[in-house]
Amino acid sequence: MTTTVEYVPGFNVELLQDTDLYRSSIDSVLLAHWIQARPHQIVVDLCSGSGIIGLCVTQKFQVTTYLFELQEQLATLAQQSINRNHLQQQVQMINSDVKDVLQYLPHDSTDIISCNPPYFAPKDTPTLGKSLSHNIARHEIYFSQELLAQTASSLLKDNGVLYLVYRLDRLFELSEILKQHHLPIKELLYIHPHVGDDANLVLVKCRKTMRSNGLKVWPSLVLYNNDDTYTKQLQDFIND
Repeated sequence: MTTTVEYVPGFNVELLQDTDLYRSSIDSVLLAHWIQARPHQIVVDLCSGSGIIGLCVTQKFQVTTYLFELQEQLATLAQQSINRNHLQQQVQMINSDVKDVLQYLPHDSTDIISCNPPYFAPKDTPTLGKSLSHNIARHEIYFSQELLAQTASSLLKDNGVLYLVYRLDRLFELSEILKQHHLPIKELLYIHPHVGDDANLVLVKCRKTMRSNGLKVWPSLVLYNNDDTYTKQLQDFIND
């Protein structure tokens, strides 16, 4: 196991990651920049991994944040990052299955929930990889769209917001489940790897409300130039 220290683009955060565990990617960086919050709000980050999203949002907006991560080694790494960034008074790391979050936080108590959830349904991945940490983070072994929707609907206050990054090919499926739990999608931003590539990811903003009308689609975001350097559009997005 080798621990590395990485700087998150656009944030004043030092993140510890481990070469033997699931490592945060550009998906989480994009989600962290997608989130908007106000000081002193309550934020919950589900499937928090090494803590990247919660740490970034806390540092930027001065909120109180709860991180929920099932994998003990990732939770330990996230706690080390919390300590390294001197955020112990604002961020609480909870090593727990998401299905147990209501044992730690009350109903209707949260302003914002963020989640970079597992993307792949079990039926789509009959053969998993060798890394258990990677499999848990990427595949719906202990998590599901239904669990995400139930948990967010239970924790969020009325008009509270759920922020996600997700695979575009499962967006319709996810949207239907979220709507059943009064979490209609209100904003979308499609992500393209390169110019001319189809979008493969989408940033999602939902609101806990009984009203499902109204949708804003932002201009698409292209990540990389042909030489795999960041596009100016991405640089502007992460430095805004």
